[in-house]
Amino acid sequence: MNSSREEQAMLADAGRIHRAARADAGGHEIRQAVVAGIERGRKRSRQTRLSRGSFIGLAAAAAVAVILFFIPVLHDAAPRTASPPEAVNWGGLEMFKRFYDIDSEAPTLDSAIRHGYIQEINQSVTSGNYRITLNAITADENKIIYLYTANVAEGQEIYSINLAKLKNMATGYDLENTGGLGAHAKKNGYDDKRIFYGQSIIHLDRSKPFPEELVANFQIASMDKGKMKDLAKGVNVADVHYSEILKIPFKLDPKFKEQQTVVMKPEKDFMLEGVEVTLEQVELSPLKIWTVIKIKNEDENTWENRHKIFSVPYVKKIQSTTKYGSAELWSPRGMGTDNGYEYYYGSNLLDQPKSMNMIIKTGTGENAKEITLPILP
Repeated sequence: MNSSREEQAMLADAGRIHRAARADAGGHEIRQAVVAGIERGRKRSRQTRLSRGSFIGLAAAAAVAVILFFIPVLHDAAPRTASPPEAVNWGGLEMFKRFYDIDSEAPTLDSAIRHGYIQEINQSVTSGNYRITLNAITADENKIIYLYTANVAEGQEIYSINLAKLKNMATGYDLENTGGLGAHAKKNGYDDKRIFYGQSIIHLDRSKPFPEELVANFQIASMDKGKMKDLAKGVNVADVHYSEILKIPFKLDPKFKEQQTVVMKPEKDFMLEGVEVTLEQVELSPLKIWTVIKIKNEDENTWENRHKIFSVPYVKKIQSTTKYGSAELWSPRGMGTDNGYEYYYGSNLLDQPKSMNMIIKTGTGENAKEITLPILP
């Protein structure tokens, strides 16, 4: 998939989600499994130290910049080199695998669909030449992922999704989108520009009440057929048409509130680019893993050191091994703090990982280093 504006469309006829026949692990069950893993990890950490070693190169990662809602979203895409996990049938959502290989949320969605941790919405609204379908949503107290499809009538082509937001009816405010991607459908090997599949991400503050009643608001931008052939030459704003705001009200499934976040304090010290740092905190939930790394010694807490430890590592991932196989959880975003940095990853916690390691790679050639930090067990 190329990164042109033409590759920004996500929508298709609403399908139904295939719910895996496997039993859905309950919140208490998962929490107890993770807590048990933490205890095993604590015992092992008294006997072992984190490992550091060299590595031989890394295949070039296909970093893809996808422009969505006219906002550039840098997607930290990378090929999955681990033994692939057991394939998951996405059923009525198979069309959203259009961007599976570059989507850092793919392992998260695999896990959610495998355990039926998905809410089928499949509601559509049509106005004039435009139709939007909210296909499905999954959520926990830290994150929401929703999937939607846009369609336009014959003679039109989707230029972009101008608006895709969820409004919390309890507060009257929109939940802030923090990422997303999308692409036109494929038909006989060519883009079908009348159909666009989209995915949006929202990070939640779990200290605030969990949203229950929501309204999805969308606006589709289109152009007359053939007008999108020469987008590189620029766009005449008069050629762009817009739908009215298309609204889909719905209620979140209460099951999404049942999964509580597991908070861990590993306090694992290691050297990163000559600076002693600490993996201070890890938070685990079905859809999100949050890590906090801080500079250990106050006298080394300078802007230069904070910048160095944040920007130098070129690979930051979590290797998670479950009974379904091994999955690589990539970090699509992070941020610097006043004493280090934080990174967010996808999660497959519902798969009850047997082990989970955070991997950081820096340098090239003789200076290449790999740092492995056990999280579970």
